[in-house]
Amino acid sequence: MSEILDAWLGCSFECVCGQRHEVGIRRIVIERDALAQVAGYVKEAGYGEVTLVADGRTYQAAGEKLRELLETAQVKVSISVIRENAMGEVAADEEAIVQVMLDTPLSSKVLVAVGAGTVHDIVRFVAHRTKRPFLSVPTAASVDGFASVGAPLIVRGFKMTIPACAPEAIFADLAVLAKSPQAMIAAGLGDMLGKHTSLADWSLGRVLLGEHYCELSARLTLEAVELCTAHLDEIAQRTDLGLLRLMEGLILSGLSMLLVGHSRPASGAEHHLSHYWEMVLLQQRRRALLHGAKVGVATVLMAQRYEALRGLTADEAAVRLAQGHVPSELTDAQRIRQVYGDMAEQVIAENFPANGTAAPAHALKARIAEKWGDVQAIARAVPAAAQLIAWLEAVQGPVTPEQLGVEPELVEASLQDALFVRNRFTILRLQRLL
Repeated sequence: MSEILDAWLGCSFECVCGQRHEVGIRRIVIERDALAQVAGYVKEAGYGEVTLVADGRTYQAAGEKLRELLETAQVKVSISVIRENAMGEVAADEEAIVQVMLDTPLSSKVLVAVGAGTVHDIVRFVAHRTKRPFLSVPTAASVDGFASVGAPLIVRGFKMTIPACAPEAIFADLAVLAKSPQAMIAAGLGDMLGKHTSLADWSLGRVLLGEHYCELSARLTLEAVELCTAHLDEIAQRTDLGLLRLMEGLILSGLSMLLVGHSRPASGAEHHLSHYWEMVLLQQRRRALLHGAKVGVATVLMAQRYEALRGLTADEAAVRLAQGHVPSELTDAQRIRQVYGDMAEQVIAENFPANGTAAPAHALKARIAEKWGDVQAIARAVPAAAQLIAWLEAVQGPVTPEQLGVEPELVEASLQDALFVRNRFTILRLQRLL
């Protein structure tokens, strides 16, 4: 059990942020032999029939053993091993979703996600749409989405996050996690380091646009990433303590999203770059790369932009704001059609909702000038790019786009156009006004 996480299980309360927060997760187990506890939970909950969902690798890593444990406990098990796409990867797309739905008997009472981020994204969506609970069995400490409600899916080539459901319980077996590739552990840290820039982006939205902000959720997210950086050596050495702290951080970050019902605390411009790269790689029929690895590299790039803000005086910012040209909605729509191709109408709908809630550019510029001291304080809270690089290198994670295999042209394009991936105020949108 984890004292850090157990306090949040099954909680429901009114927050000072004005929202009611609820966590429906009943149990979180992070220890050696956690796999052996799944069958007991299933029996206790009265789930006589389950569908175990994995991919080829995760079925070998933990799925096969879990199936045996469940069947020994007299639980009926059906299996869905998600097929790889033409690039040799498992993708959270329409094809995978349909496969899992077809593989799940109508009599199945609960889905069990055995895998990392992609398997969980597919399962949480299918569970939500078929009105079934699901259990989480992570096979790698690689992403923070295990406990969250959002399912990032690729729909007609566009990466979008669809509201779904959190797992009913999480069983993370340290022995299984320890056998995962080092690249996945590094990806987990990369996903966590991204919280530094996502929290800064959320703060920009609060200060400049009056966006709803929950201090509790933000604090939990920061505690989650600091839990990981405080145990960096242990994580790098893959000790039980290191993997426990990394998994606790990832799940705590997921809980912070669960509390507010969206991914704002844990996903900002660094995730928008990652999503943009993924969509382009998909279009070019190239491998999508590990999510957390992309996020870690993109976090370094965004931290560099926050560093640049710190050196900009209020007077210099005022001059730039006065001189800067802001593209119109029409110009942006034309740009989106040029860049996003078949996905353009989805992207336009995301950026320019029918309710027309976007703030006029001149009013936003005035607000930025007025609040420049707050903007600089937000920028100062972001760790230096050099520090983020040192943390990533400590776990053998990539730190540059080149190490990922993302070429300079794609990086430049993403810095211009990834801001359209989500209708959220971020450092990329602020930079465009300066």
